[in-house]
Amino acid sequence: MVSNKQSKFIKSLKIKKYRSKEMCFLAEGRKNVLEGLANGLKVKYLLATSEFVKDNEQDLSIVESQLIECTNTELTDLGTFTTNNDCLAVFEIPVINQPLDHSQHIVLLDGVSDPGNLGTIIRTMDWFGFNQLICSKDTTDFYNPKVINATMGSFARMHVNYANIVDTIKDSPMEAYGADLNGTPLDQWKAVKPTMLVMGSESHGLSREVHDVLSGRVTIPKVGATESLNVAIATGILCHHMRFNLS
Repeated sequence: MVSNKQSKFIKSLKIKKYRSKEMCFLAEGRKNVLEGLANGLKVKYLLATSEFVKDNEQDLSIVESQLIECTNTELTDLGTFTTNNDCLAVFEIPVINQPLDHSQHIVLLDGVSDPGNLGTIIRTMDWFGFNQLICSKDTTDFYNPKVINATMGSFARMHVNYANIVDTIKDSPMEAYGADLNGTPLDQWKAVKPTMLVMGSESHGLSREVHDVLSGRVTIPKVGATESLNVAIATGILCHHMRFNLS
């Protein structure tokens, strides 16, 4: 049974300032919780229905002392899902001390504010085998429940840091290419060596400060009449291009 104190704590993690204060975040649903466990994230609480516990005894054996059985009504009340018939975990936010691996492609996000887009970008990066993501300070919080939910478990394999994008590019030995409507057409650009890919917001694009430190710009040519391409879709197209060195 979930105590009033635990309930208040769990609900508070929907708000960024409490996630930062407690260094914990929520993961909801079977996929996100099991991926978090499989990738070694530390668990503070794991709430689950009796059916979920029975179906996943082996996976849950490592968190037996943190396990609290509850009803799907309680899970729905505590979390952000409309209905939750499985589980909810409170994971500790890991401290990332790992330096950037400049032998691998890196994605940087400049002011991407929509949680769904960030979550989809993370899921897409994971698909193409990229796990290094640098976000500007004004990019939405990685641990926002909407972001975690949209990743479908990929959050557990991503190394994410929030930093000054301009300084990160300046301090790196890698070339940095930004997605821009006035860039080199994609079919004429090839990432033949590890590269930083910089994506801006759909509303404002890349900031002027970031533009000034780029090695170059690349664009996905438009054929139809729409004004812009969703940033998560654009990131997927560019990640595919970079992964397979298409030209």
